[in-house]
Amino acid sequence: MGWQPSRFLTDRAEAERAFQLAEQLGSVNAAATQLDTTWPSLRKAFTRHGLGMPTPNPEAVRQRAIAAARQRTGQPTTPSLDPVFVALNPGALPARPRSPAELYQWVRSEEQYAILGANVVVELYSESHARQPTTRAWAIIRRAERSHRLADQRASRPERRHTDRADRTSRSQQPQERAMVAETR
Repeated sequence: MGWQPSRFLTDRAEAERAFQLAEQLGSVNAAATQLDTTWPSLRKAFTRHGLGMPTPNPEAVRQRAIAAARQRTGQPTTPSLDPVFVALNPGALPARPRSPAELYQWVRSEEQYAILGANVVVELYSESHARQPTTRAWAIIRRAERSHRLADQRASRPERRHTDRADRTSRSQQPQERAMVAETR
């Protein structure tokens, strides 16, 4: 006995029934599962009988996903929020319960931002989460060079301030000297 065509391929009424079920469920895959066949078989039947492809129904797909999740966990899933509600109430979104580990990570991250600042936290993160070891090594070397450069700048700061002060005082004295010279003439 060889390959036998599916009942949907040979019987137009069966193909139409499968087509209606696929439109109702919003998916050819879901209809194929319920009819104990494959989605390529249904697609071939729809094409052969000139039915086209069923219109996708995202709401039906979402409802099936909720039902499947409820069946897996044995408890009702929370329905998704209306997009209009979410847009109008960005601060009123319900928070899911967090595990102690997640809470610790969240508090630790907030502490880092408060103490070190955003630039340092981002740089440290890029160092420790680099994709390649060479990138991590480069970031660490760059941090060391930067700290040496900043230390040198701090050390020379009093000298620069003294020089800047001297320049400012000499500039401010020049107009006064010019005015005195102009008065004596």
